[in-house]
Amino acid sequence: MKNLKYILIPIIWLGLMSCNQHGKQKNDPLAETQGSIQTEPFNLASLKVGQNINDVLKSAGVTAKDAVRTDEVTLIGNERLAFSSNRLLHFNGIDLEGKNNKNTNKVLLHYGRVDQEIGPLANEKEDELGMYQIDIYTEQERNALTDNLNKTLQKPTFDTIRESFESEMKDDEIIQTSNKQRQEVAIWKSKDLIYYYCETKIDNKPEEYRCNLFVFKNKEWRDLLKGSGYPDLDKISL
Repeated sequence: MKNLKYILIPIIWLGLMSCNQHGKQKNDPLAETQGSIQTEPFNLASLKVGQNINDVLKSAGVTAKDAVRTDEVTLIGNERLAFSSNRLLHFNGIDLEGKNNKNTNKVLLHYGRVDQEIGPLANEKEDELGMYQIDIYTEQERNALTDNLNKTLQKPTFDTIRESFESEMKDDEIIQTSNKQRQEVAIWKSKDLIYYYCETKIDNKPEEYRCNLFVFKNKEWRDLLKGSGYPDLDKISL
């Protein structure tokens, strides 16, 4: 199994048209969105794919200015905002805020951004939430999240553990290292939503530990993750 860090290389072109949320123009309505006071705790598990991104931010009491930077590429035709704030990092009452020596837990909200000259490129709709992504780098929060998923969504429709050796790029070639890599994948389907979970551990590289949860319902997001090197996406039927 190739290291996700390097498998992403074939799809870097997808990010060429991606705009950095910190460089939005003043006339961008999203950049000027005003947060509102939270009347109840924000719950990622209650997010509905298809919601307007502005409504999501308001419900969490944040604005686009609260977003943090991320190196992850964005699907052409879509934009994303990443947050590490505890205002958003709640899943069914669980606080997912945390960090290790290298990374900070965060949630990424992927939403439509339609170029007015080109038009829709992948069935995206302006400001519509297409997928949310939770990145966890801490063991305690990871355990809490997976326990909750197993409790609320019950048995996964698919789950597996893969063991291989890490690969890395050297002199423009992919080579296999002696570092053992372990990946755990679980997939749930609840109503029309797909919950895709992938946890990665690499021997001798504790700083590379991570788990990701992607929640979506449309084929374009499944294909994006598959192209990004995440395994077992063919187990999802849409």
